[in-house]
Amino acid sequence: MRSISERDLTVVIPLLAAKIRDIRLELLAGEGREDEMSDEEFDEQTDTQDLLATYEITMDNLREEYEAGLREGILLPSFEQLTKAFEIDVLPKG
Repeated sequence: MRSISERDLTVVIPLLAAKIRDIRLELLAGEGREDEMSDEEFDEQTDTQDLLATYEITMDNLREEYEAGLREGILLPSFEQLTKAFEIDVLPKG
């Protein structure tokens, strides 16, 4: 038995995707400034990176559970439809 329904996940997944996007943008804003950061700012950035990793693992787990529901025939939007609006394109450095 699932702890959260697929329909509830259609709400939680976009919220988590938005949070992940916001954290990634925050980290991108600080990228390349590591030499200018105080120890406190650097520690905060490291904590933010750890939080991002935790959220990404959570998202992977939610995706597995959500897609299991889709395979069972529950009619819901695809995972990509839920998260696409929150993706950010990062240009490769070069």
